[in-house]
Amino acid sequence: MNDSSTKIENGDDDGHGKHNANMDSLDIESPAANAAPVSKQELTVSQETPSSPPPSGNCCATMWHYGGIPEAKGYALLAMGRGAAVMSNIVVNAALLELALDAAGCPTGEDLKAMEAEGTIDSAADYECTGTVYGQNPLSLISNIAVVTGLLGAFFMPMIGVILDFTPYRRFVGILISVIFTMIQAVQIGIGPKTWFPMAILMTLAGFCYTIMILTAFAYLPEICEKAGQQEHAQYTARFTAKQFTTQASFLILMGALSFGLGISDNSVKTARLSQALNVGIISILFGLGWHYMPSRKARREIPQGKRCFGILIYGIRQNVRTAISIHREYKKGLRWYLLATMFAQSSVGALTTVSVVYLSSEVGLNATDISLFFLVVLISTIPGTKISSKLSKVIDPNTSWQLSMVCLFSTMVIGAFTLGDAENKYMSLIWGFSVGIVLGWFYPTENLFFSCILPKGQEAEIAGFRVYCSMILSWLPPLIFSVLVENGVDAKWGMTFMGSFVLVAALMLKFGAGTWEEILQESGRSELAEHDTTEESPLQNNIVEE
Repeated sequence: MNDSSTKIENGDDDGHGKHNANMDSLDIESPAANAAPVSKQELTVSQETPSSPPPSGNCCATMWHYGGIPEAKGYALLAMGRGAAVMSNIVVNAALLELALDAAGCPTGEDLKAMEAEGTIDSAADYECTGTVYGQNPLSLISNIAVVTGLLGAFFMPMIGVILDFTPYRRFVGILISVIFTMIQAVQIGIGPKTWFPMAILMTLAGFCYTIMILTAFAYLPEICEKAGQQEHAQYTARFTAKQFTTQASFLILMGALSFGLGISDNSVKTARLSQALNVGIISILFGLGWHYMPSRKARREIPQGKRCFGILIYGIRQNVRTAISIHREYKKGLRWYLLATMFAQSSVGALTTVSVVYLSSEVGLNATDISLFFLVVLISTIPGTKISSKLSKVIDPNTSWQLSMVCLFSTMVIGAFTLGDAENKYMSLIWGFSVGIVLGWFYPTENLFFSCILPKGQEAEIAGFRVYCSMILSWLPPLIFSVLVENGVDAKWGMTFMGSFVLVAALMLKFGAGTWEEILQESGRSELAEHDTTEESPLQNNIVEE
């Protein structure tokens, strides 16, 4: 569940349907994902003004003013709820891992260092626990949860998309899944030595629910953009992100204060129980208010004549295939390579939260409270990262900048994997967290700017949806590789390295596959927009499945 996918959900959305955090790896939904400029002045398609002017003289009122568009206010509230859930489930993941290790008889962290000091073992860094639980290495538990969640999301996403597009049940699905998700969070308050494995199974189901929650919320974004205009919507998405970031950071600060105040900061299980109790109260309010503002909507597409149930699903899958084929044939310089790079980069970044929790707990010795502090540092450090992205976007093109960010992210992950395990002070990991946050703050907005510059005109909504699918389709693979390595006795640092290699693969794809930036813009019809007819037809506009 996990995630992140910092989502690392990863911010939620850039206004084009981009999801950077999913719960299969509890991605951090980075504030950087939306705070950076995702579109330039010349990319504006609509200049509509809000239906009512914002209030003046009141900063808080202005931050909650969305031009009389209830969907925007609802979206902001739902994003805040997801932010709290992501942070809480990171704490639960840490507790699950500790309980699994205890069940397998495996010492961790401070216990290992004490055994080394006593001479019981030669080296804490080289110690390998051979214990298993339910037939698996306990270190692979969290990554296996991410694998199952990722597979469920990739398999059922076409079906979910059909429900959202061809039926009027978008709001009903969102409310139902939010209720189920909240109930699961409430049940997980009972996590403990005797219940941890059922809680892990529930974590998988919650991760799948989280994916559906994201998709149902994203379905409202095109309508928000149509009502507000693209420039105003760009400001809205930045405010969505600011609210979500504030909720995430505030949740972690409040959790840390409460755990220290109650004297349970060294007990991961009690901290997880407190975290989930606080989480349930917060998301019950935010999800309830969010869906209160979200209106019901008619189906966005008509059901093809003679199609019912399974036939509609096949129709949706065929449309995705036709879209992929058309992109492959018509956009060979930019969009094709961008989407391929997204498949690999997002799967790696999404798995970072999952795998880093395992590594920080088992190799570095951080408990649940320490891990909360680690991710708070990551969140805060994305802010200077966005500044780096903004400065670089003025001197180099987004393609080059995104490649550099991925190379830096890979290097940062590898350095952390090979150095933190031997560090004398476990809080040295906070320096690594700060570095990771800076690079993620550079990575996400640059990716969004790249995407907004290469969208084929007239096909923004369709390609945005396809981009979401690309970002999730391989989300199960890096955690699976990590699990396989751990199950075969390979050190966790190598699992971190292989996971990080996916972003390196994405950078190499763009480096050696994509064209020059000028060629990419020319291909998408986005170069010298002032001289181009904005009604120019995209090759994808004829991409309709004929029945």
